[in-house]
Amino acid sequence: MRKRIIPAVLMSLSLVAAACGGDDESTTTVAPPDTTVPGDSAVDTTAAPGAETTIADGTECVLDAPLKIGFAADLGELGAFSDQPGSEAAQVMVDTINAAGGVGGLPVEYVIKDIQGDPAATQRAAQELLDDGVNAIIGPPFASTGAPLLDAVDGAAPIVYMASTDPALADPARGAFLASFSDQVQSAAMAEYAIAQGDMTAVTLSSTDDVYFSGNPEYFTEVFEAAGGEMLGDYAFSLADADFSTQVNDIASLAEPPAVLFTAMVMPQTQVLLEQLKNAGLGDIVVLGVDGFDASVVWSAGDVANGVVFAAHTFPQDDNGVEQFLADATAAGANIETISFGALAADAVQIIAAAATEACSVDGAALISTIDNLVNVPVTTGTVSYKGTGGVPEKDVVILTVEGGEPVFVEAVRPENIPS
Repeated sequence: MRKRIIPAVLMSLSLVAAACGGDDESTTTVAPPDTTVPGDSAVDTTAAPGAETTIADGTECVLDAPLKIGFAADLGELGAFSDQPGSEAAQVMVDTINAAGGVGGLPVEYVIKDIQGDPAATQRAAQELLDDGVNAIIGPPFASTGAPLLDAVDGAAPIVYMASTDPALADPARGAFLASFSDQVQSAAMAEYAIAQGDMTAVTLSSTDDVYFSGNPEYFTEVFEAAGGEMLGDYAFSLADADFSTQVNDIASLAEPPAVLFTAMVMPQTQVLLEQLKNAGLGDIVVLGVDGFDASVVWSAGDVANGVVFAAHTFPQDDNGVEQFLADATAAGANIETISFGALAADAVQIIAAAATEACSVDGAALISTIDNLVNVPVTTGTVSYKGTGGVPEKDVVILTVEGGEPVFVEAVRPENIPS
């Protein structure tokens, strides 16, 4: 394990070029959409709606209508930990792209609709965004609102779920994509991490209030047991709970305490759980989490969080633009407390902008097809590909721990055993 003291890192110029179009010398690698008609080897290079020219021959794209991105942001109690910083980060990236010339020679437009964690409000917001003329939508983190958004948009425009790790929301046939890895991937990574540390017994805490809080413990259990680990129990909680003494007492009553406790819980509940474990003499249990620990800033819990280990989407490194982007966001006055969820929002904007540039169109169908075929597009967190992935990009899981009240880089991995 090495502690990562974040140095100054310059954002690659190709990152902005990929999102903004650039000139003929851009090194962005993208696969064009498959426009071959079945039974015909010819490729249709006709300009899609909203474009004056195409870039099929490498010439610069010039749009006759601006790319307009909407964000159906969950700024309510549950989703705000990702979508509050995400909505501000998206604005920073839009401004960055526009400062570099926009997309297709025109400034990118950006609008936010607050869905407040409500499915009905989500569907209304989706229709309002479409009525406002948005060409692509950034979606919320949880299935409870992500699914209604998908139903309401119904393929009229691509949806890039900025923070969601639910693979059920990824459906390229309906224009839906994740910007992140899936729950199966991050939970498998944490299970394999525990086994690699020699921690062979575990308990989980899960909630049926959303599939995120129940699915991750299930995936962890599957991989952990397949690797020879022993599960000692699963303990239920509700997102409304403010006390976990019952669950902690049950864990304390086990013949032997588990080596690890895995949960998809988020702050401030995580802090309460950590404090109650410590007060019960169970402070030696290693608490493992997923990206919700990152999104809700588990290290803000203070000393009780030291030793916690969790999955994250990214961390400032020499080979990505995360630190520079966060510095730019701070300079712009954006309130981005988390690491991953500002960067993922920047990625979402860049993915959409890269598709508009490659397709040389802001037509919804053209954007969907193009996103589904993107390969090695530079984004803030590194690169992203969608071709052949079913809408869930293959990405490393960054494992972090907490030391001295700060997140510290442990390793970046791709798990070997991923639940189907």
